[in-house]
Amino acid sequence: MLNAGICGFGALGHVHANSLSKLDGVAVKAVCDINPAQLSATEVKFNIAAEQGAFDVKTATPYLDFAQMLAREKLDLVVITTPTNLHADYSIMALDAGCHVFCEKPMSLSVEDCDRVIAARDRNRRQLMIGQCIRFWPEYEYLQACIQDGRYGKLQSLMMERNASYHVEGSWFNDHKRSGGAILDLHVHDVDWALSALGRPDKITARGVIGQTGGVDDITSIWQYGSSTILTIRGSWMYSGFRMGYTAFFENATVEYHPGTNIGFKVSQLWKGAIPGIQIPQESGYFREMRYFLECLRGEHANTRCTPESTRQSIQTALMERAMCLGR
Repeated sequence: MLNAGICGFGALGHVHANSLSKLDGVAVKAVCDINPAQLSATEVKFNIAAEQGAFDVKTATPYLDFAQMLAREKLDLVVITTPTNLHADYSIMALDAGCHVFCEKPMSLSVEDCDRVIAARDRNRRQLMIGQCIRFWPEYEYLQACIQDGRYGKLQSLMMERNASYHVEGSWFNDHKRSGGAILDLHVHDVDWALSALGRPDKITARGVIGQTGGVDDITSIWQYGSSTILTIRGSWMYSGFRMGYTAFFENATVEYHPGTNIGFKVSQLWKGAIPGIQIPQESGYFREMRYFLECLRGEHANTRCTPESTRQSIQTALMERAMCLGR
C-alpha cells in the first residue's frame, strides 16, 4: 500500500484525491492547505469533468504546514497542487524528504527552477511526474494515434483552443507573478501536447495581449512543420465560460473534439460524412495520468510518456512565445 499526501487542497487537490481513492494500492493519508476552510470542503467547482465524490476528506489527517506534514507522516508520494510559484520549492521539499512527487503543471515559472526540481529528483533517486493531463485525455490520445499511424492520411492543419474566464477577485491566478498568466497556466496545455505529439516545429510565430494578471492572457501562436503542416493554438482568459478542443484536417478526414457543444467528438471522412462507432474511453485525463504514475512507482513500466525533461521543454517553448508577444 502506497501512502499519499496532497499539498494544496483546492480544485485540483480534490480532483487528484478522488482519482487516487478510485485506484487500488494507494491511500490518501494527509492533506495540507494554508486555508483551513479548504481542509473541510467536501467538493469544489471545476471547469472540466473529472472523477468526483469518491474521497472523504475526514479519512485523512489535515495539516496547515507542509513541512510538518512531511515530518510527521510516512508518505511514499506527494501530490503538489499549490499556486504555481510554489511548485518548484514544494516539489524539492517533498523529494528531499524521500517522497515521489506528482506535481501539477507547469513544473515552475522558469526553466531554471525546472532544472532545480530535476536535480532534486536525481540526487534523491525518486520519481517525478508533471500533471500534463492532456497527454492522457482520450480524445487527444486518439488524435495523436491518427497522426502517428496515418489512418486518415497526412495531417495538414490543426487548430487547438483553450479559452476561459478570469478567476474570481482575489484569486492567486490573477497575479501573473504567481500563475504565469494565461500563457503558462492555460495555453501551456496545448503547447505541451503539440510538442509531445508532433515534436518541435520548424518555425513559431506568436502574438499576445497583456491582460488583467499583468502577463500574457490572450495568445495566438502559429507553428509550422515543414512546408505542409500548420498548427494554430489559441489561448485566452478573456472568454466568458470555458471552451477547449481541436479541429484536425487530415488528407482524408476531419477529427474534431469540442466538449460541451453539439459537435462533441466527431470524425468525418472526406465525401462520406461522419464515421460512426468510434469508441473513446470514458475516463478523464486526470484519472489516467494518476494511474500511469502509480504504475511507474510500482515498477510496471518506466515513465516514457510524460518525463520532467519533456515538460521542461514545454515551459521553455511557452516562455519563448511570451518573449515574442512582449516584443523581446
